Amino acid sequence: MSVTICQSMGFLVSTLGIGGIIASTCMDQWSTQDLYNNPVTAVFNYQGLWRTCVRESSGFTECRGYFTILGLPDLFS
Repeated sequence: MSVTICQSMGFLVSTLGIGGIIASTCMDQWSTQDLYNNPVTAVFNYQGLWRTCVRESSGFTECRGYFTILGLPDLFS
Protein backbone atom coordinates (compact mmCIF):
# COMPACT_ATOMS: atom_id res chain seq x y z
CA MET A 1 0.00 0.00 0.00
CA SER A 2 2.79 2.46 0.85
CA VAL A 3 4.54 1.74 -2.46
CA THR A 4 1.40 2.72 -4.39
CA ILE A 5 1.04 5.95 -2.41
CA CYS A 6 4.71 6.78 -2.96
CA GLN A 7 4.39 6.14 -6.71
CA SER A 8 1.21 8.22 -6.91
CA MET A 9 2.84 11.12 -5.07
CA GLY A 10 5.90 10.88 -7.34
CA PHE A 11 3.68 10.99 -10.40
CA LEU A 12 1.78 14.01 -9.03
CA VAL A 13 4.94 15.93 -8.18
CA SER A 14 6.52 15.18 -11.58
CA THR A 15 3.33 16.30 -13.37
CA LEU A 16 3.39 19.57 -11.43
CA GLY A 17 7.08 19.98 -12.32
CA ILE A 18 6.45 19.47 -16.03
CA GLY A 19 3.60 21.99 -15.86
CA GLY A 20 5.91 24.48 -14.16
CA ILE A 21 8.59 24.00 -16.82
CA ILE A 22 6.08 24.62 -19.61
CA ALA A 23 4.66 27.70 -17.87
CA SER A 24 8.06 29.25 -17.15
CA THR A 25 9.27 28.65 -20.71
CA CYS A 26 6.21 30.42 -22.15
CA MET A 27 6.39 33.44 -19.82
CA ASP A 28 7.89 36.70 -21.07
CA GLN A 29 8.92 38.12 -17.72
CA TRP A 30 12.26 36.43 -17.09
CA SER A 31 13.99 39.79 -16.78
CA THR A 32 12.02 42.90 -15.81
CA GLN A 33 13.04 46.52 -15.55
CA ASP A 34 10.81 49.22 -14.07
CA LEU A 35 11.48 52.58 -15.72
CA TYR A 36 8.79 54.55 -13.89
CA ASN A 37 11.10 57.30 -12.58
CA ASN A 38 12.96 57.56 -15.89
CA PRO A 39 11.86 60.48 -18.11
CA VAL A 40 11.58 58.10 -21.06
CA THR A 41 8.06 57.23 -22.25
CA ALA A 42 8.50 53.53 -21.49
CA VAL A 43 7.34 52.54 -18.04
CA PHE A 44 7.96 48.79 -17.91
CA ASN A 45 10.44 46.71 -19.92
CA TYR A 46 10.51 42.90 -19.76
CA GLN A 47 12.27 40.10 -21.61
CA GLY A 48 11.66 36.41 -22.06
CA LEU A 49 13.30 33.56 -23.91
CA TRP A 50 11.41 34.29 -27.14
CA ARG A 51 10.80 38.06 -27.21
CA THR A 52 11.30 41.42 -25.51
CA CYS A 53 8.39 43.72 -24.64
CA VAL A 54 7.94 47.35 -23.62
CA ARG A 55 4.78 48.58 -21.90
CA GLU A 56 4.28 52.33 -22.13
CA SER A 57 2.45 54.64 -19.75
CA SER A 58 -0.50 54.80 -22.16
CA GLY A 59 -1.06 51.05 -21.73
CA PHE A 60 0.27 50.13 -25.17
CA THR A 61 2.55 47.09 -25.23
CA GLU A 62 5.01 46.43 -28.05
CA CYS A 63 6.78 43.07 -28.33
CA ARG A 64 9.56 42.05 -30.68
CA GLY A 65 10.69 38.50 -31.12
CA TYR A 66 14.25 37.23 -31.22
CA PHE A 67 14.82 35.91 -34.72
CA THR A 68 18.32 34.56 -34.15
CA ILE A 69 20.31 33.33 -31.19
CA LEU A 70 22.91 36.01 -31.92
CA GLY A 71 20.34 38.71 -31.09
CA LEU A 72 19.80 37.53 -27.51
CA PRO A 73 20.99 39.78 -24.69
CA ASP A 74 23.91 38.63 -22.53
CA LEU A 75 21.55 37.51 -19.80
CA PHE A 76 20.26 34.60 -21.94
CA SER A 77 23.28 33.62 -24.02
